[in-house]
Amino acid sequence: MRSISQASEPQSSNALISLGLDVHKKFISVTVYRDNCRQSKAHVQTSELEAYILGLQRKYGQYEIQAAYEAGFCGFSLQRQMEQLSVSTMVVNPADIPTTDKERTTKNDRTDSDKIARALSVGALRGIWIPDEELEGDRELVRLRFKLLAELKSIKSTIKGRLLKHGIVIPEELDTPTWSKKFRAWLDQQKFPSTSSQVAFAELLAELDHRKNRYSHHLRRLNELAASPRYAQNMELLTGIPGIGRLTALSLLTEIGPIERFGTADQLASYVGLVPMQHQSGGSNREMPIQRRAQSVLRSMLIQCAWSAIRTKSHFATLYDRKKQTKPSSKAIIFVARRLVNTSYAILKSQQPYSPSA
Repeated sequence: MRSISQASEPQSSNALISLGLDVHKKFISVTVYRDNCRQSKAHVQTSELEAYILGLQRKYGQYEIQAAYEAGFCGFSLQRQMEQLSVSTMVVNPADIPTTDKERTTKNDRTDSDKIARALSVGALRGIWIPDEELEGDRELVRLRFKLLAELKSIKSTIKGRLLKHGIVIPEELDTPTWSKKFRAWLDQQKFPSTSSQVAFAELLAELDHRKNRYSHHLRRLNELAASPRYAQNMELLTGIPGIGRLTALSLLTEIGPIERFGTADQLASYVGLVPMQHQSGGSNREMPIQRRAQSVLRSMLIQCAWSAIRTKSHFATLYDRKKQTKPSSKAIIFVARRLVNTSYAILKSQQPYSPSA
């Protein structure tokens, strides 16, 4: 009598082997399902994954092998590696993996890989969209701006803290969010009570200049990317919309990829996170806040754009004024941001410029 782990001839050409992968830096926990039944579990060294997959392909003959893993630190590199081994691989949002209450309270690597394999074997998983390597690289370049900006803000905060510590008061006319050349020159003139304090402050100023130069250089790179053939036309279309600047437009294009992957404007709004949650039961239909699940960076940028848009003489300002009659400004601006998403979708889809009368 054959054991359950032994291979048998597939009953049809559509017979599948499903692999659930729980990925770590040095190893991958793998659970194998066949015909909706668990076949085996293994801890595979990352460097030995290819040999393990080839072994499965030999063992299961003509079975088609599919796999899935949670989106995380390894990005899409594992998916591309598996595809090269002829294994159809899905990258899944962790929140979309069916999980029992027991699995939530007894989390471990084997449980994680098992629930992925089980859900995959019954078709209960939906993969996230995977960009090509060029778009993924562009996305990384655009996202790097936020890290560099955070570092620049951090050193500015440190410098102000050092001035406060030594009782040095910034003149009111120079104490603005934007650090002018005049303020930078004033910083050079400050004197501290000891040589070491003076040297430490000079080092902070040198670090400020370094980070500012890095950020300025990065912005030039982003301008070059925005002007490239891949983005130039859509950049022109998006920046024609009131409130949307070049950085937001470039972030939008690199994050969403081809607009054709969204069937409707509602789908794009859901991806960004500008749709309300819903709680409907019987005759009850409660009003809920916007979704917690979101592309948070894009949502934040679009809300900032909405504040800019209402300062223009456009239908965005009219929409805001109308909504503000019945809702607080914090909610009214969300409607404007959602309208910006709808407008962006329509313009990218039609490839027609923004019309003020739209």
